[in-house]
Amino acid sequence: VSTQSTGFQHYYITNNLSMAVSTNVSFLLSSVLAITTLAASQTFKVQLSESKEMTILGGGISSLFFMFLLTAVGNLEGILMGKGFELQLVPEVAFSLVVSMVVAGSIHRVSITCCLIFSLVILYVMNSISQKTYGLSESVAPVKVEKKKRR
Repeated sequence: VSTQSTGFQHYYITNNLSMAVSTNVSFLLSSVLAITTLAASQTFKVQLSESKEMTILGGGISSLFFMFLLTAVGNLEGILMGKGFELQLVPEVAFSLVVSMVVAGSIHRVSITCCLIFSLVILYVMNSISQKTYGLSESVAPVKVEKKKRR
Protein backbone atom coordinates (compact mmCIF):
# COMPACT_ATOMS: atom_id res chain seq x y z
CA VAL A 1 0.00 0.00 0.00
CA SER A 2 1.45 3.32 -1.04
CA THR A 3 1.39 6.11 1.52
CA GLN A 4 2.15 8.84 -1.00
CA SER A 5 -0.79 10.84 -2.30
CA THR A 6 -1.29 11.60 -5.93
CA GLY A 7 -1.60 15.16 -7.17
CA PHE A 8 -5.37 14.83 -7.44
CA GLN A 9 -5.70 13.56 -3.86
CA HIS A 10 -3.52 16.38 -2.57
CA TYR A 11 -5.54 18.96 -4.52
CA TYR A 12 -8.82 17.45 -3.33
CA ILE A 13 -7.78 17.33 0.32
CA THR A 14 -6.29 20.82 0.46
CA ASN A 15 -8.81 22.66 -1.72
CA ASN A 16 -12.07 20.91 -0.89
CA LEU A 17 -12.99 22.13 2.59
CA SER A 18 -16.72 22.02 1.96
CA MET A 19 -18.75 19.72 4.16
CA ALA A 20 -19.91 16.37 2.85
CA VAL A 21 -23.51 17.11 3.86
CA SER A 22 -25.29 20.19 5.12
CA THR A 23 -25.70 20.90 8.82
CA ASN A 24 -29.39 20.00 8.69
CA VAL A 25 -28.73 16.61 7.10
CA SER A 26 -25.84 15.97 9.47
CA PHE A 27 -28.11 16.74 12.42
CA LEU A 28 -30.72 14.33 11.13
CA LEU A 29 -28.18 11.55 10.44
CA SER A 30 -26.39 11.88 13.76
CA SER A 31 -29.71 11.97 15.65
CA VAL A 32 -30.93 8.82 13.92
CA LEU A 33 -27.60 7.08 14.59
CA ALA A 34 -27.67 8.15 18.25
CA ILE A 35 -31.20 6.82 18.70
CA THR A 36 -30.32 3.59 16.88
CA THR A 37 -27.20 3.09 19.00
CA LEU A 38 -29.20 3.76 22.17
CA ALA A 39 -31.91 1.31 21.11
CA ALA A 40 -29.36 -1.38 20.23
CA SER A 41 -27.51 -1.00 23.53
CA GLN A 42 -30.74 -1.27 25.51
CA THR A 43 -32.03 -4.17 23.44
CA PHE A 44 -28.87 -6.21 23.96
CA LYS A 45 -27.97 -5.06 27.49
CA VAL A 46 -28.47 -8.55 28.96
CA GLN A 47 -26.01 -10.03 26.46
CA LEU A 48 -23.63 -7.08 26.87
CA SER A 49 -23.43 -7.64 30.63
CA GLU A 50 -22.72 -11.39 30.52
CA SER A 51 -18.91 -11.40 30.18
CA LYS A 52 -15.90 -9.13 30.57
CA GLU A 53 -15.42 -8.72 26.83
CA MET A 54 -19.06 -7.86 26.29
CA THR A 55 -19.04 -5.21 29.03
CA ILE A 56 -16.08 -3.58 27.27
CA LEU A 57 -18.06 -3.74 24.03
CA GLY A 58 -20.97 -2.11 25.89
CA GLY A 59 -18.66 0.76 26.82
CA GLY A 60 -17.55 1.03 23.20
CA ILE A 61 -21.12 1.16 21.97
CA SER A 62 -21.89 3.83 24.56
CA SER A 63 -18.90 5.87 23.39
CA LEU A 64 -20.25 5.70 19.84
CA PHE A 65 -23.51 7.02 21.29
CA PHE A 66 -21.42 9.87 22.79
CA MET A 67 -19.95 10.69 19.39
CA PHE A 68 -23.34 10.70 17.64
CA LEU A 69 -24.98 12.71 20.44
CA LEU A 70 -22.17 15.28 20.49
CA THR A 71 -22.41 15.65 16.71
CA ALA A 72 -26.19 16.07 16.92
CA VAL A 73 -25.92 18.67 19.68
CA GLY A 74 -23.23 20.57 17.77
CA ASN A 75 -25.27 20.55 14.58
CA LEU A 76 -28.41 21.66 16.41
CA GLU A 77 -26.53 24.58 17.95
CA GLY A 78 -25.08 25.38 14.54
CA ILE A 79 -28.58 25.52 13.11
CA LEU A 80 -29.99 27.61 15.96
CA MET A 81 -27.02 29.89 16.71
CA GLY A 82 -25.64 30.27 13.21
CA LYS A 83 -22.57 29.15 11.33
CA GLY A 84 -19.28 29.43 13.16
CA PHE A 85 -20.62 28.43 16.56
CA GLU A 86 -18.16 26.21 18.40
CA LEU A 87 -18.84 23.48 20.94
CA GLN A 88 -17.61 24.24 24.43
CA LEU A 89 -16.29 21.76 26.97
CA VAL A 90 -18.64 22.48 29.84
CA PRO A 91 -22.17 22.59 28.46
CA GLU A 92 -22.13 20.44 25.32
CA VAL A 93 -19.30 17.97 25.76
CA ALA A 94 -20.01 17.40 29.45
CA PHE A 95 -23.73 16.88 28.76
CA SER A 96 -23.04 14.35 26.01
CA LEU A 97 -20.45 12.54 28.14
CA VAL A 98 -22.75 12.30 31.18
CA VAL A 99 -25.68 11.04 29.09
CA SER A 100 -23.49 8.41 27.39
CA MET A 101 -22.10 7.29 30.75
CA VAL A 102 -25.65 6.91 32.09
CA VAL A 103 -26.43 4.74 29.06
CA ALA A 104 -23.29 2.70 29.77
CA GLY A 105 -24.32 2.41 33.41
CA SER A 106 -27.61 0.85 32.37
CA ILE A 107 -25.56 -1.94 30.78
CA HIS A 108 -22.91 -2.60 33.46
CA ARG A 109 -20.73 -0.69 35.95
CA VAL A 110 -17.54 -1.60 34.09
CA SER A 111 -19.05 -0.20 30.89
CA ILE A 112 -19.06 3.26 32.49
CA THR A 113 -15.27 3.27 32.80
CA CYS A 114 -14.79 1.87 29.31
CA CYS A 115 -17.21 4.45 27.92
CA LEU A 116 -15.28 7.27 29.61
CA ILE A 117 -11.93 6.08 28.24
CA PHE A 118 -13.22 5.43 24.72
CA SER A 119 -15.16 8.72 24.67
CA LEU A 120 -12.07 10.72 25.63
CA VAL A 121 -10.14 9.03 22.81
CA ILE A 122 -12.97 9.81 20.38
CA LEU A 123 -13.08 13.41 21.61
CA TYR A 124 -9.32 13.76 21.07
CA VAL A 125 -9.59 12.37 17.52
CA MET A 126 -12.58 14.60 16.71
CA ASN A 127 -10.69 17.64 18.00
CA SER A 128 -7.55 16.83 15.99
CA ILE A 129 -9.60 16.34 12.82
CA SER A 130 -11.37 19.64 13.48
CA GLN A 131 -8.06 21.43 14.00
CA LYS A 132 -6.67 20.02 10.76
CA THR A 133 -9.80 20.96 8.84
CA TYR A 134 -10.78 24.32 10.30
CA GLY A 135 -7.75 25.41 12.33
CA LEU A 136 -5.32 28.12 11.39
CA SER A 137 -2.65 26.76 9.08
CA GLU A 138 -0.42 29.80 9.30
CA SER A 139 2.35 29.63 11.81
CA VAL A 140 3.29 32.67 13.80
CA ALA A 141 6.88 33.77 13.33
CA PRO A 142 8.72 34.40 16.59
CA VAL A 143 9.47 38.00 17.32
CA LYS A 144 12.99 38.79 18.43
CA VAL A 145 13.06 41.33 21.24
CA GLU A 146 16.23 43.31 21.58
CA LYS A 147 17.26 44.39 25.04
CA LYS A 148 18.64 47.85 25.54
CA LYS A 149 22.10 48.08 27.00
CA ARG A 150 22.53 49.88 30.28
CA ARG A 151 24.89 52.74 30.43
